[in-house]
Amino acid sequence: MTATYQPKPPKIDAVLDQLSDQGWLLLRETNFTVETFGQFIAKLCPRMTFDPAREYISESVQSVDAGTNPVGLHIENGNTPLPPDIVAFFSVKSAPSGSQTTICDGSTVMRRLPTAVKDRLAAPYTMTRYLPKAIWQSYIAKAWDLEDQERVTESDLDTFIASISGQSYSQRNDGGIDYTLTLPALRRDNLSGQSAFANALLGPSFNYEPPVYRDARGQPMDDQLLEELSAQCEAEISEIAWRDGDVAIIDNKRCMHGRREITSPLSERRLAIAMGFLKNH
Repeated sequence: MTATYQPKPPKIDAVLDQLSDQGWLLLRETNFTVETFGQFIAKLCPRMTFDPAREYISESVQSVDAGTNPVGLHIENGNTPLPPDIVAFFSVKSAPSGSQTTICDGSTVMRRLPTAVKDRLAAPYTMTRYLPKAIWQSYIAKAWDLEDQERVTESDLDTFIASISGQSYSQRNDGGIDYTLTLPALRRDNLSGQSAFANALLGPSFNYEPPVYRDARGQPMDDQLLEELSAQCEAEISEIAWRDGDVAIIDNKRCMHGRREITSPLSERRLAIAMGFLKNH
């Protein structure tokens, strides 16, 4: 059972202890605003990071917009070379029904996976997807703390690709790229050193073209494996039925998150996101 705190925000050490113990925590009905939520997460994370496809609603906070369909379990920015350590959500306005956020502790999933499945996941897989020029420019600009993304050049792209292993790309005529990244399906969490099934294999592609996943042999990930993994994860899910002011903080290298279908008008729900690294990267 995940600990629940009352309106007064806990100290940073208490948050870290809870994340180490259980992988995520829920702060019920806080008095945060979007700005103070962002400030609190910035205290937890010395370096913030962002999704280039999302809209900003404050300096360090973005909006969550992924349509109304259910969203599969994933770690945030799990198809990028620098996924954040911490992802946090703030319910500015909570829908009266549906739209529960789902949380799955990947360390529990890892312990319960059949040995044959663990063996198949032990080797890294690859993800390939198309990225428009504006997206890769924005991502590099944020990674390098550059103010003007339009000044990010193809030479900068080559430097960034070479700076982190497992990346490659091919150029398209429109300036976009077909980007390939080698990724682990199994990770060590940020704080307790546990091994976890934590990735984006089951996740969404709302703001991007759907990726193509291939195993270590270069073969497309088969549907049977993904369905088995989805069933294993579904059995371990906890749900957040949001209330106004709630904040969820998640170890993004241990716990995956998703969402049930939104059954209310989108105008009745407003969720914000902030994310970052526990150390300066």
